[in-house]
Parts: sequence; C-alpha cells; structure tokens
Amino acid sequence: MLRLFCYLYLTLAVCLGSAAWLLETYFPSPPSYSTEQQLAESILSLTPNNPAIKHTPLANFYLGEQLQASLLAGQVISVNDANSNLYFHKLADERHTLLSIGPYSQPADQGYQSLVSLLFYSSLALAVVIFTGPLLFDLNKLRKASSKISNADFTAQVHFTRFSLLKSIGDTFDNMALALHNRNQSQRELINAVSHDFLTPISRAKFALEAVVDNNAYRHSVLQDIIELELLVEEFLTYAELEQCEPALLVKDYCPDELLQPCITKFQSYCPLAIRLDCELTAICVDKQSFQRLLQNLLGNAVRFAKTQILIKLSQCKNGTLLVIEDDGPGIPEHKRVSLMQPFSKTASVHQTGYQGVGLGLSIVKQLCLWNNAKFSLDNAQTLSGARASILFRPASPL
Repeated sequence: MLRLFCYLYLTLAVCLGSAAWLLETYFPSPPSYSTEQQLAESILSLTPNNPAIKHTPLANFYLGEQLQASLLAGQVISVNDANSNLYFHKLADERHTLLSIGPYSQPADQGYQSLVSLLFYSSLALAVVIFTGPLLFDLNKLRKASSKISNADFTAQVHFTRFSLLKSIGDTFDNMALALHNRNQSQRELINAVSHDFLTPISRAKFALEAVVDNNAYRHSVLQDIIELELLVEEFLTYAELEQCEPALLVKDYCPDELLQPCITKFQSYCPLAIRLDCELTAICVDKQSFQRLLQNLLGNAVRFAKTQILIKLSQCKNGTLLVIEDDGPGIPEHKRVSLMQPFSKTASVHQTGYQGVGLGLSIVKQLCLWNNAKFSLDNAQTLSGARASILFRPASPL
C-alpha cells in the first residue's frame, strides 16, 4: 500500500514539475521593467542636461554589437559593472556622446524568485501529503481487514469516520464482513447438526449388523453399503468443514496401532482385499484427527482400484515421518495426478470396485497436508504394481 502511495505521489510530482518546466521554457512571462529603469529612461530622455547625468564620448566605450545597435536605435540600455552595480546609458542626439546615470544597487530578485518558487512547490507537496495521507491509512485498514477475512476471521470490520473519502466503501465492507460472519456461523451449526443426525443412525445400523452372528452374503452386502454411506457422509462433512476454517491441531505422540487399526479394520470389513501393514515406529508425533482422515481417504482410493492387496508403510527418514500407501491396481496416469487433487475430480479405470466416491478424497488430503505442514505426492508404486501415495510429516514439537 505504501508503494502504491509513493507511486501516485511521484507521478503527481513529475506531472506538476514537467508542466511548470514547459510553461517557464516555452511560455516565458514578458520582461518587466523595474522602477529604476523607468526613472532612468525619463531622466535621460527629458532632462539630458541634468547634473546627475554623465556625458562620456561614445568612443571610450566598447559595449558589443548588440548593445551598440540598441543605442543607435535610441533605446536605453542597462549594464552591470564588476561590482554588480547597475548603470543606464542612452545615446545623445548628436550620436557621439553617451549619457549615463547610475550606479544603482541591483536587487537580488533572482534569489528571491527562486526562494518563492521553492516555497510554492514545497507547500504544494505538503498539501498533497496532507490530503492524501488519510486516504493511505484508510486503504491500509481495508487491506488488513481483507487479510483477516481471507483467514476466516469474519469479525474484523473497518470503521471509518464520516469525514473519510472511503466511508461508503468501508460501510459496504463492514456489511459484507457481518453477512459472511452470520453465514459462516449458520453453516457451522448446520454441519454440526448434520454430522450428528447422519452419523449416529449409520453407526447404530453398522453396530447392529456387526453383532449379527449369521454371516451370510446379504448381511455383508448391507454392511458394505452402510460403510460406503458412512465414508461418503464423512467425506462431504470434512470437505464442508475445511472450507469454513482451518482445523485446530493437537500434535503429540501416539501409538501406531491407535492410529492405524481403526481405519484398517473398517476397510477390512468392507472389502476382501489384503491390507498389509509395515511399521517400524513405536510412536508417531501427529495430529490424530488429521492423520486418521488422511489415512482413511488414501485407503478409500486404494480400495477402489486395488486388485488383491494394499500395503501401508510407516518409516522414519531424515526429514520426518513418511506414510506410504501402495496398491496393485492399474495406477494413475502421470498427466492426471495434478487434476485429481481438485475437488470433485475422478478418473476412470478398467478395474474398479462398486465404491465410486465423489472425487473429494485427494483434495481433502492436499488441504490437510498443507495445514499440517506435510508434503503429499502421487507416483507409481515401488513394491506393488499400482499407484503410490506418500505423505511426509515434518517434525513437530510434541505437547
């Protein structure tokens, strides 16, 4: 904002300076005759015999061709001596004698005029600063408020005085911030209500089916549908929640089984794939909710495309904790990997299970990795033949 102000100020200064230079250069003001010169012309023309007038032979002076021509034309000329004293000369009627009057002390009007010009332009520059300075402060207020709103702080509002040039814009901005705040609160309440009302009956139905002793195909199919519905609802709710605000992170050490087994168990009851775990860690320092959401989304993608097995690796490297999920599916083409991280983006494959998803999984993974200071990448599997999703959790201080 300060740079913009300086740019506008310098532009105005250059324009004013250029205009003043053009006027003084190409449209100079007509020469003004001083009082001394007018008086000298009167004395030399009307009273040539005045005792104050000196009579000197013209031959004793060398005035240059231009001044000589002015004298011969009957004009009164002014000449400065070595001490900057001013003398006025006129040629007598017989044209052989030079009539002179002086000396006069020449006023230093050049310096005075320069001082006046300096004061004028300085005053103009000060006036521009005084009148545009408040505008700079108001624009800076708008910038700070916009930055807070972009970080989901909708309570930040701008209050301009009634004398501000941007008061109407500030009032509109305040109304917008208040409307966004109210809308955000309503959406949060809606998400909380939907989360409870949807997930509670789904959890009850899933628990009831798991408690049934009879393990027939119909029960397994219904259980799959319920788990799939649970995954879809959680995916939608997570996406809606992340769109509203940044989640609060609680990073501390967790046991790997505490983080991994709930997600693995859920998918093992959903699909007949072999999910293998290769973990060489005794503790993982992460945010539990974010980690399990990341793992669930990546496993959901792997389940869609894997043929027989999925491999989960957890290892420690020099840059942090590395989570890798591989499958033996057809893999993801390189030119589609970036687009798949956009919301509601899907890819078609020859081999897919019944679970289709809505295309939000990888976009949620990308956003959660950004907020957890983790690095997410997609490439080809090294151990199996399908796709590989990698997340590098950078070191964080445990609570």
